[in-house]
Amino acid sequence: MTPTNVISSQDRLVLFGLGLFETLLISESGPLFSDLHWNRMKKGASFLNLKFPDQSEWTRLIQEFIRLNPASFPFALRITLSGGSPGTDLPAQLFFNVRPLPYRPEQYLRGIKLHLLSAPRNEHSPLVSIKSTNYLENLLAKETAVRYGADEGIWLNTKGYLCEGTMSNLFFIKDNKLFTPSLASGCLPGTRRYTILELADILNIPTEEGLYTVEELLASDELFVTNALMGLMPVCCVNDVSFTVSPPAAKDSLLRRLESAYKQKMSGYP
Repeated sequence: MTPTNVISSQDRLVLFGLGLFETLLISESGPLFSDLHWNRMKKGASFLNLKFPDQSEWTRLIQEFIRLNPASFPFALRITLSGGSPGTDLPAQLFFNVRPLPYRPEQYLRGIKLHLLSAPRNEHSPLVSIKSTNYLENLLAKETAVRYGADEGIWLNTKGYLCEGTMSNLFFIKDNKLFTPSLASGCLPGTRRYTILELADILNIPTEEGLYTVEELLASDELFVTNALMGLMPVCCVNDVSFTVSPPAAKDSLLRRLESAYKQKMSGYP
């Protein structure tokens, strides 16, 4: 499977938005956490019955693309797997796209603002478990949050429990314990969500995955969101409720301890 820049008008990605994507953070060391991204796309490809390269071929294709398309580090590499067209014997295609990182250093110092979205996330949809290219709902929800002066929107599910951000997973800290909505809430199994829970276990930070209310979120001591490009992003405000954002390396902040461990883990790649 060779990446291409040309897509057929018969491809189901064009006709129906049928496909998958992963966005990898590329540093001087190479693609970070590519194994987690490969595993998630592989599961999605199996779910959609799409042909997908094995991990060694995936890694080779990424490294070859980076070599032939130099860019300033760090940057984002989006990998899209199209749906192809079984009716015309058109196989699934891979597409690679590069873009700069959208997050600014000052955001990690002061935190970002979240807006609680009024439209719910459907936790029963089969799409919540895969990274689908059918992303219009996310884009519209993000635009709604921006109109309210926020940087990111947070979905509740149809039962009113916290779910996820439009482009991120949600974490909050209360009484030195880390909480995050469980996959049963309808949130995407994020690569950095997995990594943060793994790091918390290493640091002996108690964790809990469950179904939580807005009231529990607003009563938290610290909160942050995660995705592949932002890593851990502190939150300073949810709607009109403000939260203290600890300074970097603050020893009494679980958020900053996790941030430090995450940076150390990134420095160890590949």
